[in-house]
Amino acid sequence: MNEFNILLIDDDVEQERQLNEAILNFNKKYFINKSSQILGIDDEKQIAELSILDNKEEVYNKLKEDYNLNCELDEIFNFSVRYKAADTPEKAMVLLFKENFHALIVDLKLESEDNNKEDENYSGNILLKNIVNKEIIPIIVRTGFPNKTIQGISRNIIKICAKETPAIEEVIEELLDYYNTSIFSVFGSSGKVYNHIKDFFWNVLPTCFINKKEELNGLDKEIQEKVIIRYVSSWLNNKYMFDNGYLDVEPIEMYMFPNPIDKICNCDIYKDNDSNEKFIVLTPACDLANDKAENILFAKIQSYENIDEFNETIQKCYENQKTEGEISNKNRKKIALWSRNSHEKSMRYHFLPKVGFFEGGFIDFSLLAYLKYDRAKNEFSERKLVKLGTITDSFKSDIIARFSSYYQRQGQPTFNTDSILKNYL
Repeated sequence: MNEFNILLIDDDVEQERQLNEAILNFNKKYFINKSSQILGIDDEKQIAELSILDNKEEVYNKLKEDYNLNCELDEIFNFSVRYKAADTPEKAMVLLFKENFHALIVDLKLESEDNNKEDENYSGNILLKNIVNKEIIPIIVRTGFPNKTIQGISRNIIKICAKETPAIEEVIEELLDYYNTSIFSVFGSSGKVYNHIKDFFWNVLPTCFINKKEELNGLDKEIQEKVIIRYVSSWLNNKYMFDNGYLDVEPIEMYMFPNPIDKICNCDIYKDNDSNEKFIVLTPACDLANDKAENILFAKIQSYENIDEFNETIQKCYENQKTEGEISNKNRKKIALWSRNSHEKSMRYHFLPKVGFFEGGFIDFSLLAYLKYDRAKNEFSERKLVKLGTITDSFKSDIIARFSSYYQRQGQPTFNTDSILKNYL
């Protein structure tokens, strides 16, 4: 990426002047920092001399006099933050349609009559709603009225600040950092999901659906849409699950918190508000789908501390890390066995990894409970259970298979070991 293009949406000419000045300074500092790292310049006096030059072009020429510059430095020099400005919502939408921007800085008051309007009718708020409906792009609302931003705007994604602080150069740095996060590299308007969907549409869809359209023609349009969406989901999952071999997954991939489905589902995780105990639904999915289940089967989720062998190994890992700086291979292998549910003591348990929003634990197949379920009220008669989330589909089947295996085991009489050895030796 040679350019990082910002669209400033503000009717204050002074804000545009400040942004232009900040961008020139940012481009110079960015080039000095990157080139100093590459060339090994760590002398503060030399860096200060570069900093007092007017722009990055002068910095480049100065470095060219003193050093042999390579193509890597040329590539950094060619990168610049640039901007365009729009002073009305209409001009902003036209520019967004015509050009490619990587980030936005938006003011809330773009029309003089905004003073007499309700918050939700501020021109900037209406513009934000229109942008959110059309784009996935980093946005910072920089306004003199941050408390006027409407509630429907997600402050977890759209960042809101006053015009006085932070400094506009810090806003530029934040937008660039924000753009480079995995959120926008995946979901952004030119992100991986968007590119994969284009690839699927032009290259996969014709083979899988268009050339087999008789398989879909007999279905209602709504059903066709669901079939295609589920197929795309499976296609993306396969694309990132295998790369010359099955890939390791991260613990967060096991959970969907919250579960977007209100109805009770197989492998939903619940918390008892009174006791703080956690439970997982083991009622078969077919019974839940057909509304046959009046009583829901739960297994208790035990905390790690209650599983002695696992807890002891974790404590040893902690001690290894503290005293030796690394965990021993022996203890690492033990944890790997527990996490793969292949430890000799793990038959009655199923491992749930710890993540930031869920403390994890072990499903204990020996601790079961049936609770009467009121379908109309979507609640249980005997406990105050609150749904936390669910297990994702990739992990559900193994939990159910292990649960079934645990209760189907019959065992057999123990063989005489001496007799076994006698027949082999």
